[in-house]
Amino acid sequence: MKLARWFIAIFCAAAASLFAAGELALRLQPALEAITPDGLLAHIKVLASDEFEGRAPGTKGEELSVKYITDQFKQIGLKPGNPDGTYIQEVPLAGIKSEPRMSIAIGDKTIDLKYPDDFIASSARLQPEIKIDKSDVIFVGYGVVAPEYGWDDYKDADVRGKALLMLIGDPPVPDPKDPSKLDNKMFKGKAMTYYGRWTYKYEIAAQKGAAAAIIIHETGPDGYPYSVVKTSWAKENYEIDSPNKNMDTVAARSWIALDAAKKLLADCGQNFDELKNSAITKEFRPVPLNVKANIEIKQQIRSFKSHNVIGKLEGSDQKLRDEYVIYTAHWDHLGRHPELQGDQIFNGAIDNASGVASVIQLAAAFTKLNPPPKRSILFMSTTAEEAGLLGAKFYAEHPLYPLEKTLADINIDTVNPWGKRATSKTSATTIQHSMIC
Repeated sequence: MKLARWFIAIFCAAAASLFAAGELALRLQPALEAITPDGLLAHIKVLASDEFEGRAPGTKGEELSVKYITDQFKQIGLKPGNPDGTYIQEVPLAGIKSEPRMSIAIGDKTIDLKYPDDFIASSARLQPEIKIDKSDVIFVGYGVVAPEYGWDDYKDADVRGKALLMLIGDPPVPDPKDPSKLDNKMFKGKAMTYYGRWTYKYEIAAQKGAAAAIIIHETGPDGYPYSVVKTSWAKENYEIDSPNKNMDTVAARSWIALDAAKKLLADCGQNFDELKNSAITKEFRPVPLNVKANIEIKQQIRSFKSHNVIGKLEGSDQKLRDEYVIYTAHWDHLGRHPELQGDQIFNGAIDNASGVASVIQLAAAFTKLNPPPKRSILFMSTTAEEAGLLGAKFYAEHPLYPLEKTLADINIDTVNPWGKRATSKTSATTIQHSMIC
């Protein structure tokens, strides 16, 4: 039962207030017995099978995934999670295939960047063409505005219409008492805050009125190599199909490979390492690079309905049943890439069939608690996480239950399959901040 050990803490926390210590183990036993390695593996094998084709939104893989999770919730005995009497929440999405070009003008010299080896670029704006001409490029450090840390990388710089070159991750501020360590009082030390995510970088660029945001890829802070960026962004991507067609987002969102960024900076008389080092202090100010960016993105767009899947276990307390705790895991992965030779399917067994399997098993376990939890429990599997938390974002913006009555979201994004020495990635967040990973 090694894989199930971490579930014990969840149930102890949920049930400790209900029972005396002497009867807690007895009451929990049926629930804990509902969580088994074989049970988890059975769900993973189905969701990560070739039949599901990598579970991309808007494909056969979505249809199969939504049906499978819905059927499991029904068999477990969960009630429909949508107040309309269904187990699904429609999420309007747009699929976007991008063909980008980018060049950098340095004086009389123009450098054409190679797609996708040097850069990728796309737009959340649902329009067939994006064009940015001769936009001044400004290095803005980590591109962070965090009042709670007294941090503002932009200061009073006017970046409207500009192309922002920025670093990924949080500013790694050294501990003043021990510079070999990070300051835990700044951006939570080694942990990544939302300020470090690429989604935030593009959001703050839009708020500042920038024309483009170009993130410099680094494997360490990113946690994955540039090849993952190429694979993820060079295929069809997804955005929420909002009424304003996402015209409030930054026009061009880009990543640039580290070597390409270093060469670009050297060509305009700057040193990457020096700029990066200058960006880890509150005194940092934006650095104009005296170069101009030209970006053109042609887009093929299709609109479709994707789905979050939601089941509900009603609380047992008359006064508290209208308060909610949510357990979530995204069902989507990277789908099928027909342009590849050989195996074309990204099965996503760990990311995140394992998380969905865990939510299903948790739901089954919770139904065996006697009495049920005082508060209502929602079990939700969200869509389009790989495209930027879109299903979670849509729920946070269009909640089926009041956010002020939602106490917590416990999200499971991959389950540790290697034993207790390895690190798993189980996260708990409040639902209101883009909700989940």
